[in-house]
Amino acid sequence: MKRDGEKIKEFEAIINRFSLFVKANIQKFNVQKSGIDPDDVVQEVEIKIWRLLEDEKKIKNYASYIKKIVNSSVIDQLRKLKRERGIFTYEKHKWVSEQKSNYITDISRDINAKEIVGKAVDSLLESRRKVVKLFLLNMTIEEISTYLKWSNHKTRNLLYRGLSDLKNQLKEKGIEYENKT
Repeated sequence: MKRDGEKIKEFEAIINRFSLFVKANIQKFNVQKSGIDPDDVVQEVEIKIWRLLEDEKKIKNYASYIKKIVNSSVIDQLRKLKRERGIFTYEKHKWVSEQKSNYITDISRDINAKEIVGKAVDSLLESRRKVVKLFLLNMTIEEISTYLKWSNHKTRNLLYRGLSDLKNQLKEKGIEYENKT
């Protein structure tokens, strides 16, 4: 049975002797194009060599055995990368589908709210309904008064009363909105 000091010396000797061989074998796979750091593979190979020495397994041809270790380490890293990308893709699709369902819910809620607001506006008195509809189309009081050929004062009064009536009707239907600006 080897002591730890002997194992460390043997490990260092193997690493020094085969470090260029390991790097050359990793390089032939061109792991960088897949997004794998070659140093990560080197570290994995070194860990496997250390475990080999821990088990005190007798190796006759180190070059052949280390080549197998390099190959399996590269394959392990590629599988790990593929698994991580799969998880990322799954999570991304899950997030997109959640956002899509929220979006669809928001659209249906918006359509429902538009119908309620539309019916509430249509139930206003004729004069107030005209002014409120034009206001909801982003016309100013001045533009509305010019369009309807009314005074600014009349237009403003009808708009404020119409908006107040509209707000009360919507409140009764459970829709409340206060502009906090």
